[in-house]
Parts: sequence; structure tokens; C-alpha cells
Amino acid sequence: MEEESMTTALAGERAELLRVERRHELVTLEGFLGLSQREEYADKRLELDEGRLIIMPPAGEMHARECAWVVAILMDYARRTGGGVLCNNPGLVLSRNPDTVRAPDVAYCREAVPLQEVSAGLPARLPQLVVEVVSPTDRPNEVVRKVQQYLRAGIAMVWVVDPEDRTVGVYRRGREPQVLGEGEVLSGEEVLPGFSVAVAELFRLPGTVLEMRQQEEGRR
Repeated sequence: MEEESMTTALAGERAELLRVERRHELVTLEGFLGLSQREEYADKRLELDEGRLIIMPPAGEMHARECAWVVAILMDYARRTGGGVLCNNPGLVLSRNPDTVRAPDVAYCREAVPLQEVSAGLPARLPQLVVEVVSPTDRPNEVVRKVQQYLRAGIAMVWVVDPEDRTVGVYRRGREPQVLGEGEVLSGEEVLPGFSVAVAELFRLPGTVLEMRQQEEGRR
């Protein structure tokens, strides 16, 4: 009986993949998960936007450094407060029928989770905060669309970090967006109580020449 069920499931997954390849049907969550395991997508980042497959190239170096620095800053806060940081583009299921799966650069979960409940697959819980780091290849309208989808799904706060403009966009449900510059302070508000960081600090990337020069100037 179990073997028959497994055969049926595998046949269903193969059929779903064939439907995806024909390009005239929406991709389901199940089909998306099957595609993500295929060899031709091994070096790609995948998302699902209301059934439409989004294929993105691997992140560039600047993007990777900025994401790592944001993770480090949030991890320091997590150690003090007991929350958890998600990185490496965790797949968040934001809607079903049609299905939307977004993979933010960084996410923060305020509540501690028992280790045995941490999923090996897609996260079972939505985070309270997601962070998107803008890449040169990102289209502004696509970034806005992602932000709207996060908020509609119930995520309380979204930060959009732009390394080129050196700004952070802050988005909350039912509130006007804010864009903070280097002379301002980014607050976690009630979503991340007690968290704050100078916006300029987000762009002082460890191991970069600009960051080293800033350290030298601070010692003078």
C-alpha cells in the first residue's frame, strides 16, 4: 500500500514538472518544490509569484557581503533577546491558490522555537521581519511587489536595504513607507523591541577598504 502511494506521488510530481515545462499552466507549490531539486536549477535562486516561476542568478559579491553583515547585526540582537535569524533565502509560503513563495535575503523570528520543531524544509512559521537587499539586477516594481506580498501575508515589518543609495526603506502594514538615510537610525519599533542601528553602520562592511578607512579616521 505504501509503495503504491509513493508511486502515485512520484507520478504526480513528474506530471506537475511536465506541466511547468509546457509553460501554459500556473506552477503549484508542489511543482515548485520539485523544480528546485532539479540539476539545471542548482545554481539558481527560485521564487514563485502567484504561480509564475521566477528564476534569478546567483547573488553578486556586494549583495552577499551586505546580506552577511545584516545577518551579523541581527544575530547580535538575537543572542540578547532569544530570537532567531534566517538567511540563505528561506522559502516563505505567502499565499496559496495561486501559490506564492518568496525567498528574502534575511528574516527574523522573534520567538524561540524548540530545536525539534525547526523544519528541514520550508519554514513552518512566517517571521516578523524580512530584509531584502537590493541588487543591481532588481527591478524597482518587482521589489515593491515583494514588499506588498510580505505585508499582505501578515509579516509585520519589511526593510529594503539599498547599498547603492545607502538607504533603508521601512515598510509596515497600514503605515506610510519611510526611507532612512545614512544620518538616521533604524529602529526595530515594537516588532524588534530594543533594537536600533545607525543606517550608516549597515554599509560599513567588514573587510572592505571604505570600512577600514572609516576605522582609521575614528582613531585619529
